[in-house]
Amino acid sequence: MRILFIASRPPWPSRRGDQARLAGWIGELSGRHEIALICQRPPGFPPPDPMPVDRGRVVSLGRPRILRSLLTRPSWPLQVAWHHQPELETAVRRTVADFRPDVAVLMLSRLGWLLPALDGLPVVVDLVDSLALNMRQRAAREPLLSALWRCEAARIERWDRRLLSRVARATVVSERDRAALVSEDNDPTERVEVLPFGIRLPRSPSSDSENRRAVLLSGNLGYFPTRDGARWLAREVWPRVKSRAPDAQWWLAGSRVPWSLRRLGRRDGIRVLSDPEDLSAVRRRCAAAVAPMRSGSGTPIKILEAMADGLPVVATPEAAAGLDGLAGDELSIARDSRSFARQLLRLLGDRESARLQAAAAWSWLRERHHLPRVARCFESLLEEVVDEGE
Repeated sequence: MRILFIASRPPWPSRRGDQARLAGWIGELSGRHEIALICQRPPGFPPPDPMPVDRGRVVSLGRPRILRSLLTRPSWPLQVAWHHQPELETAVRRTVADFRPDVAVLMLSRLGWLLPALDGLPVVVDLVDSLALNMRQRAAREPLLSALWRCEAARIERWDRRLLSRVARATVVSERDRAALVSEDNDPTERVEVLPFGIRLPRSPSSDSENRRAVLLSGNLGYFPTRDGARWLAREVWPRVKSRAPDAQWWLAGSRVPWSLRRLGRRDGIRVLSDPEDLSAVRRRCAAAVAPMRSGSGTPIKILEAMADGLPVVATPEAAAGLDGLAGDELSIARDSRSFARQLLRLLGDRESARLQAAAAWSWLRERHHLPRVARCFESLLEEVVDEGE
C-alpha cells in the first residue's frame, strides 16, 4: 500500500502519546509499504532531523498564523482552530497528486478540516482518545476554568461526531474512549475500533531494581492529569509513605516539567529529573512506579512503559480505566490516599509481591500492547479500508 500519514506535530522526538503512536506505526510499516508523512511543526517543537521516511515534509506553524486562526474561527474547538493552516492543506493536495496514496491517516481529529483536500481517498482518523472526555474531567478539577473546559468539551464532541460520519474508520486506544464517542442519536460504534496503544518491549523485563526505595512518576509532566495527580500525591500520599519509610525516594522524570512540580524537588526525598536522556535507564533504577491521575482519557503510557521495564505500578481507578483486559494481578489500584500509600509501602517492602505483580503485568503487556502485534492489526484495518474503497 501507499500510506499517507498527516500529523499535527512531528513524531520525533516522541514526547507525547500521539507522537509515540505514529512513530511506532511508521517504524513497523515502512518496511512493507510506501510511506509518506506530512506534519506541522508548531512553535517550540524541534524539527525531525533527519526525517526517517523517504517522502517527508514538515510545514512550520507560526504564532501569527495560530492567532489569526483562533480569531477567525471562534465556533471551532480551540484544538482545531489552533492547527488550521492553508499551507498545510496545499502540501496535502500536492502530495496526494504526486504520491497517489491508497489511504490517508489523520493523527487526531484536530486535522479533520483537511478532509476536502483528501476527497476521493479512504481516510482513517486515529483519535487516540476522547478529548471531550478529557476536557469534561478537567473541568471538574479546575473550578476557575470549568466553564472554558466544558465549552471546549461540547465543541470537540460535536466536531468528532461530524468527523466520524465522514471517514472510513476511526481508532481509539481503549473501550472507555469509544464509549465516550457514542450518543443515543448518533452511534458511531461500528465505525470506531479499539486499537491498543502499542509499545516496543525489551527482550525481558529488568530482573531487579538498583534502588529498592525509589518510586517513579514519569512521562509528560506538563500534561494536566499528570500534573494534577502529582500535586495530589505530594499533598495526600507522600507524607504517609515517608512517615512509614523515611528512606523512601520519589523521582519525577520526564518532559515539560512545570514550575509547580520543579518546586517539589526542594522537599526531602523528592528528586526532579527534567528531560532525562534515557528514561528507560531511570526506570531501571527504581523499585516501583505510580500513576496518580484523577482525570484524563486514553491509555496512560507511563504505566505501559513502567510495566515494560519490569516495574510494579500503583494507579488510581481513573488511570486504570484506560487499561482494557486486566485480570487483576497486573496492577495495584488504590481508590484513596490511604490505600495508595499502603499499596506503595507493600511493593517497597515485599519484593516477592512486587516481582509477581511485575511478571503478571509483563505477560498482559506482551499479549495486548506489543507494538508488532498492534501494528499488524492496524495494517489489516488499512487493507480492509482500501479494499472497501475499490
